[in-house]
Amino acid sequence: MTSTVCDLPGGPSLPPISSGTLSGWGRFPTVPGVEHASERLDHVTRDVPLTRGLGRAYGDAALPAAGDLRVAGSTRADRILAFDVGSGVLTAEAGLTLEELYRIFLPRGFFTPVSPGTRFVTLGGMVACDVHGKNHHGAGTFGRYVSSLKIRVADGSVVSCSRTEHDELFRATLGGMGLTGHVLEVTVALARVPSSWIVSETERVPDIGAFIEALKTAGRDWPMTAGWIDCLSRRPALGRGILYRGRWAEAHEAPAGFPHLGSSIPVPFTMPDRVLAPFVGKAFNTVN
Repeated sequence: MTSTVCDLPGGPSLPPISSGTLSGWGRFPTVPGVEHASERLDHVTRDVPLTRGLGRAYGDAALPAAGDLRVAGSTRADRILAFDVGSGVLTAEAGLTLEELYRIFLPRGFFTPVSPGTRFVTLGGMVACDVHGKNHHGAGTFGRYVSSLKIRVADGSVVSCSRTEHDELFRATLGGMGLTGHVLEVTVALARVPSSWIVSETERVPDIGAFIEALKTAGRDWPMTAGWIDCLSRRPALGRGILYRGRWAEAHEAPAGFPHLGSSIPVPFTMPDRVLAPFVGKAFNTVN
């Protein structure tokens, strides 16, 4: 992503537009646009049509529509507003990232009941996409655990909604991709976890039929399942792959200390076209 980010003091007026471009995960499409970032998300959203988190959405989901140039950046509005240790209920601004939530809450025995395959996502983005995770077959989507939202809607007003208050707005916002308004605050119930580690198993599966059956079987006993399926192989090995099964490690099973995530690769980045050639994909799948 290449963009011009304007740091606002929190007032309602926006500075003049300067040149810049915005894109998503794959850097396509790239559109003209400026991201206005502020710690006061309730103010910066007054004059712009779209809120954008970390900009990792696929395609154009986090990009302004044709003719719109301004978007509100939420990542500086990332405060934790309340947390109840007894219930695990967290209220935070929409710009709080899953990476920060991981760093703060997982060592304390709490984590989101559902998380996507990346930590580079905001709470607001998780609501907008109603994300799912490797435990989807049992836990459902993230929205199941959200109890209330604060949203700036189209007429400019700020509305608090839940399953009992403005419930139609609440339900439409979960997975609504931002079409109902700007998500400002999120209240969600975190889950208690026995440790910061995952116990996992892997199994090589010979074909697609066996893979489907293995997923069904694993789903009955394991809360987390996923698979790497080779779609380039031919019969009889069509759909072969690796099945992953996982669960939270109990305290006595977990290594000492907290998992180290390591450094991340700056994204997006451009790789040579030949890396995506069919023969490279086939070789990768065969090695795995």
